[in-house]
Amino acid sequence: VELVLGRFGEPAQAVRDGRADAGLLLCPFDDRGLDYEPLVTEPFLIAMAAADPLAARPCLRLADLAGRSLPGGFPADQGPAPRLHGPAGARDRQPSPAGNETPATSTTESASDLPQIFRLIELGSIVCFLPTSVTWRYPRPEIAYRRVRDLEPATLVVAWPQDSHSPAVAAFVRTAATVAAAVQPEAGNTTNSSPYDY
Repeated sequence: VELVLGRFGEPAQAVRDGRADAGLLLCPFDDRGLDYEPLVTEPFLIAMAAADPLAARPCLRLADLAGRSLPGGFPADQGPAPRLHGPAGARDRQPSPAGNETPATSTTESASDLPQIFRLIELGSIVCFLPTSVTWRYPRPEIAYRRVRDLEPATLVVAWPQDSHSPAVAAFVRTAATVAAAVQPEAGNTTNSSPYDY
């Protein structure tokens, strides 16, 4: 397996255009021309600067995030869907949730990978929705991770082109599903090893 890294919004397009045979994608995403199998579901948390006044609260609602921006310039109070549905590689203009186009700022345009995103969060320039497992791996004193009560959970899927007939891709999908089933907490398990209350 050769790993292909992509910026936010790029992985689904990379699978569609053949740069990748399969992809691990967070829902929601642009699934045109793709088949996919859900692997793992877990809560999203909002990552924000520890100095943000909202960080003093243990739990938020989407409406509380009004006025804050996600990577790509989308409004955070609309949830992660607008960012994930944005066109891959769109740099000068980004679609708004209502379908209109709005200019992306240079600050949010520059957030192309996780280290850059973390730095912009620390500076208070953006906020970002991250799966809980990602927040566990990246504890930072300058970043607060908080639950958003009315936010749908994050679902990781393995996706592949609908017209793929590759035995290697089929084997990869089967293996991904097997591994995910082994690590996914059983339904109804209330044991929580996370440092975050959700």
